[in-house]
Amino acid sequence: MKSLIKIYLLPFMLITVDYVYAEVKMNEHQIKIIEQLKKQSILPNKIYYQYDFMTAFENEDSVPMEHLFSSLSGLETHPDMYELAIQSIAEVKLNKNYQYNEVLQRNRNIIEVIYPTDSFQSLNDGVYFYTLDKNKQLQKKDSFNEVYKLPCYLRVEKKHGIVVSIQKRPLAAISHYKYDYWPNNSLKYLKIEMTDNNDKIIYISETFFNDYGRIEKNIRKNTITGNLAIESIQHHGDVYSIEEYFNNKNIKTNRVIHYENSFRVKNEILNKSGKVIKINNINPLLFDFEKDLDEPYPYNKLVVNLEKSITQLVSLIGKLESK
Repeated sequence: MKSLIKIYLLPFMLITVDYVYAEVKMNEHQIKIIEQLKKQSILPNKIYYQYDFMTAFENEDSVPMEHLFSSLSGLETHPDMYELAIQSIAEVKLNKNYQYNEVLQRNRNIIEVIYPTDSFQSLNDGVYFYTLDKNKQLQKKDSFNEVYKLPCYLRVEKKHGIVVSIQKRPLAAISHYKYDYWPNNSLKYLKIEMTDNNDKIIYISETFFNDYGRIEKNIRKNTITGNLAIESIQHHGDVYSIEEYFNNKNIKTNRVIHYENSFRVKNEILNKSGKVIKINNINPLLFDFEKDLDEPYPYNKLVVNLEKSITQLVSLIGKLESK
C-alpha cells in the first residue's frame, strides 16, 4: 500500500517522449488550466494547498492538474485518503507562468488505533484533534491547522454519540521540490530534498533537462550513508541510460545500464580497481523509499486496531481489482 504513493520518487521513470520543437509552448489543456486558476484568483508566489501532488518530470505536468486550495479546510477529509490510508498534502507556490516553482509535501499514514474512549464521552458529534505529551496525556487542539505539520497527531471522530474512529497519523515522508525553467517555459532543473522530522536532509536528487524538456542527467545522494548515483541519459540503441554508483569514499561500486521502455537493468558490480566482478539484473538500493519516518514516542506505543486495518486493506484491494 505504501508503494502506491511512493512510486513517484523512484529514480526516475523511463521517460522517452520526443519533442519536435525546441520552442516549447503551453498546450491547449495547460492553457485551460491556467485560465481556470486565474478565475479562482490564484496568484504566483503565494502558498496554496494541493492534495496528492505528483512530481512533474514532463513539461505538460508542470502546471497543476489538480485543484488548488487557499486553505487547509476540506483537505483533511479528502475522500482519496480513505482509499489509500494515506494523507498527502502539499504547500504549493507557482511562478509567473503558473508552473510549479516550489512544493513542500507531507505524506502521512492513517492508522486506526485502540485507545480508551472515556476521555471523549463529553464531546459532541464531530471530528477532533489531539496530541500526546511524553506522559501520554491528551492535549486537545482547536483545529487541523495546529496539527498538520506535526510528526504525529490523533484524530477522533464521533457520530450519534459514539466514538467511531481513533486514528494516529504519523508523517511517513517529507519532500521539498524546487523547479527551474528555460526561457521557453520548458523544464530545466528539479531538485528534491527529503527530510526527517527534525528537518535533517536524508536524500537529495537533482534532475537536469535540455531545452526540449527531456531529462539529460540525474544525480541522487543518500546523505545518511554518503552513497551517490550519477545517471547519464543515452538514448543509444536500446540503452536508455548508464548510471554509476559511488560509496562515501568516492569509489565506484556499480555500473548500471537501463534499457529503453523497460524496467530491465544490467548491474555490473565493480571491485576497488573498477573491474567487473559480478553481473546481475538487480538495481542497487541507494535509498529505501519503502521505509517510513520513525514514529515519535508515545505514538509508536499505541495499539493498532487490526480489525479495522484489515477491513480497510481488503476494501482497497477490492477497489484496485475492480479498476
